[in-house]
Amino acid sequence: MLRENKLAIVSHCVLNQNSVVHKLARSGGSFHQLVSVLAEASLGIYQLPCPELIYAGMKRKPQTYEEYNTPAFETVCRQAADRVLQDLDNFQAAGCDVRLLLGIRRSPTCSLIGSHGHLFRLLLPALIERFPSMLVMDVPPDYIEGQSHEFESVLRQALQDQ
Repeated sequence: MLRENKLAIVSHCVLNQNSVVHKLARSGGSFHQLVSVLAEASLGIYQLPCPELIYAGMKRKPQTYEEYNTPAFETVCRQAADRVLQDLDNFQAAGCDVRLLLGIRRSPTCSLIGSHGHLFRLLLPALIERFPSMLVMDVPPDYIEGQSHEFESVLRQALQDQ
């Protein structure tokens, strides 16, 4: 069996930039250079759901944290967080360990560094409790697929040091 039972939890748009508000997309499809770094580290990838897509659809306009700060969006994020935790509990019970949580800096939903986005405000405490040694990182706002960026090296080094 080749499985190493290591996981990276990644924000939805790391793997699918098509789900991002059109004018904010930074890749033609996925951040494949970052996905390659995760693959090099033998990490399986758990894609988080996108509450913004669930709540407002593909043709949504860009919104701020405050604009998403509604009871209805809170419910969507709570339901997504509950489902993610169920899935990760199943992975953990099968021997998997989460090594990385990768968010999107300045996202109203998936930011981890600085102010937490709506989803991570709900999800992060439970993830830290379950996986206290996981790395917590955000894709920087100036990261654009295909352009050289130090974040790839920082991510690679952090995963090697773990």
